[in-house]
Amino acid sequence: MKEAHDFLIIGSGFGGSVSAMRLAEKGYRVLVLERGKRYTAATFPKNNWHLRKYLWAPALRCFGFMGINFLDDIMILNGSGVGGGSLVYASTHIRPGQAFYEAPEWRELADWQAELAPHFDMAEHMLGV
Repeated sequence: MKEAHDFLIIGSGFGGSVSAMRLAEKGYRVLVLERGKRYTAATFPKNNWHLRKYLWAPALRCFGFMGINFLDDIMILNGSGVGGGSLVYASTHIRPGQAFYEAPEWRELADWQAELAPHFDMAEHMLGV
């Protein structure tokens, strides 16, 4: 079977999923490739004791959702599965508390609570929060 696509998105994380959605909304045929699997509430690891279900390290025959990359001076965690990096965050979505908006580093730049509220509303709606 041969299928044609207008766009190929590598990874279904935050960036890939939004890009795919926006392109599909415009009528493009989009294919999303993900190296991991799709998790459900029943299949998502409940703890990290079972490394093979938790860690993504194919060389060690571990095919979980948490990938770890070591560079010179940094360690990077990444998601391996449908949802990408959101899997690493345990698929949580939390609005910042008042102290975040009142932080002296940026409180004078804008009314961030009002500025960000519609975006949080949209994300919650789209994610089913």
